[in-house]
Amino acid sequence: MARPDISIVMPARNEGPRLAGTILSIARARATRSRLEFVIADDQSEDDSNGHLRAAADELLREPRIDIKVSRLEQRHGVPRARNFAASLATAELLFITDAHVRFTPGWDAMVLEQTRPRRVLAGAVTEANTQFIGYGCRLVVPFMGTYWNRDPVTGPTPVQIAACPATVLPRALFQQLGGYDEGMRLYGAAEPEFSLRAWLSGAELVLLPTLRVEHRFKPRRERQEFMSEVRPFMVHNSLRFGLLYLSEEGCLQLLRYHARKFPNLFDDAIRMVEASDVWRRRAMLERRLERPFSWFVQRFDLRDQSGEALL
Repeated sequence: MARPDISIVMPARNEGPRLAGTILSIARARATRSRLEFVIADDQSEDDSNGHLRAAADELLREPRIDIKVSRLEQRHGVPRARNFAASLATAELLFITDAHVRFTPGWDAMVLEQTRPRRVLAGAVTEANTQFIGYGCRLVVPFMGTYWNRDPVTGPTPVQIAACPATVLPRALFQQLGGYDEGMRLYGAAEPEFSLRAWLSGAELVLLPTLRVEHRFKPRRERQEFMSEVRPFMVHNSLRFGLLYLSEEGCLQLLRYHARKFPNLFDDAIRMVEASDVWRRRAMLERRLERPFSWFVQRFDLRDQSGEALL
């Protein structure tokens, strides 16, 4: 097969029944003759993902100019490392980082090929099927160190603080220069906003394309509750790690107070995970290498804390 034009980077865990539909949707929504490579990182799925793909093989094989690679991680690592693993196997010059349960808007490939720049991360808008929801990228929330969706419509390409995880597009060379997602993040949470912030502070720009829309399957309520109960301890750790990497000393104290009060049953374990990590070595490395300080991002977007006050 000729070298692909775009690699679709996709972590997957127990997404077997949805994988083929996602691949076909993305492939059939092309407006150009772009050649696609789907790179799926199977994060220790328990639902025979390969079996589901084999069952849809005839239909997938009829789709022109696509290649599908599925590689299984040796142990469960979570979303950030699974994304890095898939990206390491990609061969196209352009990466479209997404999820295994999405549908792309028609003509998505023409949009990203036209808007790609060497130092630019593209962010698509995220929608939910059968609802009016549209998220135009995200904004950072401090000291929670999570994100809120941007709900106000925009009419053209515009700078955005955070690229949403199902719709992040960038040159493979830029992904490698940035170092991928922080592998100190565990399982789920905070990796995407940290990556976007690091891209801005590395001298790149994040641009939202409002016409590039990715329809995302959000978990039903019960499924989401079960998932969150599993990953919440790691999300608290990840938020603490994120804040400790970038905030001022006063901001770090505010971060710790906030999480101790918000998650009293999880905080001690999260702190122990942080203490056993490389967080301070990584912070020192980032301070040496990043082109811009966190204060630049605060000023660029007039960032305030959750109560609307100036950041400490």
